[in-house]
Amino acid sequence: MADKPVVLFIDDDSFMLKALLRAALRLRPDWQYYLCEDAQHWPSTLPSGVVPDLVISDFLMPDINGDMVLSQVMAVYPQSVRVLMTGDTTEEVVSSVSVQAHFVLGKPFSEHDLQDLCSCIDRLRMLHLPDDLRRKLGTGDNLPVLPAVIRQLRQALTAAEPDLTQIVDLIAHEPVIAARLMQLANSAFLGYSRSTHSLSEALMRLGLRLVEAIVTLMAVEQSAGSQQQGSEHRQLSERAFRLAATVRQLAQATLLPAEQQDLLYVSALLSALGPLSKLQLHAGGGPVVPATINGIASDSVMTVYLLTLWGYPAELCELELLISSQGQTPDPADLRPFILFIARQYLLQCSRDYLLQMAKLVAHPGLQQALQQLPLLNGHSAV
Repeated sequence: MADKPVVLFIDDDSFMLKALLRAALRLRPDWQYYLCEDAQHWPSTLPSGVVPDLVISDFLMPDINGDMVLSQVMAVYPQSVRVLMTGDTTEEVVSSVSVQAHFVLGKPFSEHDLQDLCSCIDRLRMLHLPDDLRRKLGTGDNLPVLPAVIRQLRQALTAAEPDLTQIVDLIAHEPVIAARLMQLANSAFLGYSRSTHSLSEALMRLGLRLVEAIVTLMAVEQSAGSQQQGSEHRQLSERAFRLAATVRQLAQATLLPAEQQDLLYVSALLSALGPLSKLQLHAGGGPVVPATINGIASDSVMTVYLLTLWGYPAELCELELLISSQGQTPDPADLRPFILFIARQYLLQCSRDYLLQMAKLVAHPGLQQALQQLPLLNGHSAV
């Protein structure tokens, strides 16, 4: 990895290229920048051995469009963050580039959008993932989805009167689909000033037509894995769903604001991304992933890497890292990491005595009662 991040801008409009460069230099004056007006020959813009951290391409260009350019970038530099800039943010364009592009930015771009991209690059570099693992995670097929869930979703979405509650529930059982849809719902192309952590709100923002398009695309991309892989996938997805449900129950007991409850729910649900990506890497003969990376569980590091790569806020990623890097129970006064931590211990089938001890640590009577009333799971110790 280069000492300084490398950025490649691709656009046939020289004025747009200069505007991008000026804005980028204001934000990160010490980064390295390369400009390309000839999209068909973009690889020749980069000196030999230079790997871009970030590639931003316009969509409509002579001879070749940006989606094809980003497909080529993904093949040559899968570890690069890929961004499509377009004035056409219709459903067809956005859904068609959901694999090639990590971000879709509307034109004209805003400096705030560029700032978010720069922060994303900073956060990814701080994780220090091995190069071979970064390359595998940067390809379009590093996460599996279950064909059965895809079929159920498509059936529900094409009903005469789609049931939003049923659709949200189906999506909540498939963390990969949930992650992709929420990524789009919070992307800059929709123009919302406030991010959302609610699956229901995400679907309403996108509209069921776009949701159906994304789900259909994912169905085309996915191939059925082995029976063993499908079984493991179901176990990982179901465990994440149970974890999210437990987190929701505890968060509701604390009377946290709805936005914070949604944040914790999504954090728990998307914690499956790291384990699922490991499963896919193993099935495809990818690199062996160590148990820890820089002293943090690799499941969590990979989850955070993917969430950052897809533009999720730092707050969500920091929660995941905080829980995984704790050598002891988080401070009970800080309710969000404490709830996530205890819910994970509960799913690991901690003892009733442990839950009662944790209940004594918290000052919030609602959470205290909720911990005392959690039902015993199979395998829990009664004492």
